Amino acid sequence: MKKIFITMSLFICVLLGVAGCAQKETVKEIKESGITKEDLNEIKNTQAEIKNLQADTKNTLTDIQNIQQAMLAKLSEIEKKAAAPAQAAPQGRPAVDYNKVYKLPVAHSVPRGNKNAPATIVEFSDFQCPYCAQVGPTLAEVLKAYPKDVKLVFKHYPLPFHNYAMLAAKASEAAKEQGKFWEMHDLIFQNVGKVNEQLLKDFAQQLGLNVEKFSSDLASNKYDQIIQQDLGLGRSSDVSGTPTLFINGKRMQSRSIDDFKQAINAILKK
Repeated sequence: MKKIFITMSLFICVLLGVAGCAQKETVKEIKESGITKEDLNEIKNTQAEIKNLQADTKNTLTDIQNIQQAMLAKLSEIEKKAAAPAQAAPQGRPAVDYNKVYKLPVAHSVPRGNKNAPATIVEFSDFQCPYCAQVGPTLAEVLKAYPKDVKLVFKHYPLPFHNYAMLAAKASEAAKEQGKFWEMHDLIFQNVGKVNEQLLKDFAQQLGLNVEKFSSDLASNKYDQIIQQDLGLGRSSDVSGTPTLFINGKRMQSRSIDDFKQAINAILKK
């Protein structure tokens, strides 16, 4: 019976301790009930453990509150960033000024059309670029429409990811040395997806060139400086891809036949 009473007393103390309201009167009642000193010590130890649990619980609640405050502060920061006006994404290329006039000398290039024409189209091109091949018929149509008023100047701009672009540029220069630049130009672009060294030599034979000299020139580095000059001119003129076309120094924004006619007619009216 005594054990049952002790157990019940401890249970009451635990409940009251957890509730934070264990009173001295409760201990006094327990003493008057014939409980030994050892039993009282056990009850005191239990009360001490309960207080420790209460302290731990209080610390845990404080930690939880601190975490909540930190989370709320972070959420507030995210909301502010989301509400802020979005910044413009950085541009991969600088904006093109289509009114700017670039100085583009003919230099070593061989013009197609009337050499004294008032309108000069300068084309920076790559012999393995399919878009350059596509613009070819448009340029031919422009020259046909303005036989006395327009000349076309070709500038080399071989792109590094086209395996045969540099070799094709050298082939056109080797053909130019034998008076057949534009003929080689046309053959290469008619076969833009098939270009290789042997095909270039076949074109030289097809055009009636001295194939031995052509092959020797093609294997040399005698045209490297010319091609690098064109590349340097393109970079200084804000060229970043092919084809890039200029008419009397102004960059063409579009390259349809009507766009060329509009630009050329404006030049002829001056």
